[in-house]
Amino acid sequence: MTAQIRAALRAVVLPSQEAHPQDTPTRRLLGQLGHDVARADSTDHAIALLNSDHTDLLVADLSNSAHSDLFDSLSELPESKRPSEVAVFSDSIGGQLLRDWRKKVAPSHVHVFLKPLHMHGLLTVLRQMERRQLGPDA
Repeated sequence: MTAQIRAALRAVVLPSQEAHPQDTPTRRLLGQLGHDVARADSTDHAIALLNSDHTDLLVADLSNSAHSDLFDSLSELPESKRPSEVAVFSDSIGGQLLRDWRKKVAPSHVHVFLKPLHMHGLLTVLRQMERRQLGPDA
């Protein structure tokens, strides 16, 4: 039997306002994959978590949410404190809004996943991040 080595990523999850207060499917999935996951209760809390330690991935559910100030807050962080990847779950996003978000938080890469296929897209981003961390020999 070959043991698979998995690099642990640090992720912050900012669920929609309707999410259960204790857990979300995204947080459970990331935790089951062996990643270090923190749940943010608000945009301010997410920014505080990003400031406290290096974060690889920020996952934010902006569906029917009050987190509209997220990208403005992220843009105020020094580039060294911004996550490498930002995954956004949404019901609909316009192309111009996405371009604006990407400009605001560069060099972070912004991925938008429309529901209900959002978890499939997130898994693709995770696989890419894990491959980069493990290096070309993995």
